[in-house]
Amino acid sequence: MAILNIETVQMEPRPTELMPSPTQMRERDRLIEQKYASLGQGAAVFKPRVSDRLTEKNDHTLLSLFAAKAFEQHFQPNSTILLHGYPADAIYLIVSGTIRCNTISEEGTRQIFRFAKKGELVGISDIDIWHFTAEAVDHVIVKAIPRAIVEQELSVNESLRHEIRAHICSQLECREKQLLSLVTSKAPERLFRFLCEYASSRTDTGYIALPMCRRDIADHLGTSVETVSRAFSELKAKGRIDLATAEKYKICDEPHNKKMIASIPQLS
Repeated sequence: MAILNIETVQMEPRPTELMPSPTQMRERDRLIEQKYASLGQGAAVFKPRVSDRLTEKNDHTLLSLFAAKAFEQHFQPNSTILLHGYPADAIYLIVSGTIRCNTISEEGTRQIFRFAKKGELVGISDIDIWHFTAEAVDHVIVKAIPRAIVEQELSVNESLRHEIRAHICSQLECREKQLLSLVTSKAPERLFRFLCEYASSRTDTGYIALPMCRRDIADHLGTSVETVSRAFSELKAKGRIDLATAEKYKICDEPHNKKMIASIPQLS
């Protein structure tokens, strides 16, 4: 089975008026749900997942494959895990740490399109050469499985195909939301959503330590380091976040924050 290439998206600016309205997006989701519901009787109905993170409930086949066939690798901060232009010969499951996935434009501008975290996959692709670079933000432990083994299993294992497809849909949804945020939201709102999403992936309470630097955040949000610093200050001044240090923050439980916090998918 061919796997869609969804690790990066060319983010060309689009006029705001061309973006679908919330009503159009809800109608699209309704039609998608109807499409999957109309599968033949007895067929396995597939629905997009709410998180990229692997769980025992949703990903039993995939986790079993990694447990049986994968090998463990450790990477120090800022070391390269996979490199643009090299053979795409493995899929990675993050055991701990954070990985930044980025591309470099012809002008030398870096775009970090994803921060992959514990329990997430990196490297789902159907092309033979890596089209992006993945680097360790902090100390990273991954389980790597040869791509040939995954493709062999996909050809005979229907459950594995559904699990992989669910991850593809989840990551596509994340890319769509990122694109929408880049063309419709100002820097403080982009930063606040990023902080909420990162907080939703953590199980610890209180202040949360960001492993990535502000340059990384700026390259992810499509802005400058100076703008990110001003956005942090604005969010703190408005009581939306609290900062213990430059790297440690907490989402404040203010009434105007609840809608944003509730919209972030929770990990199962």
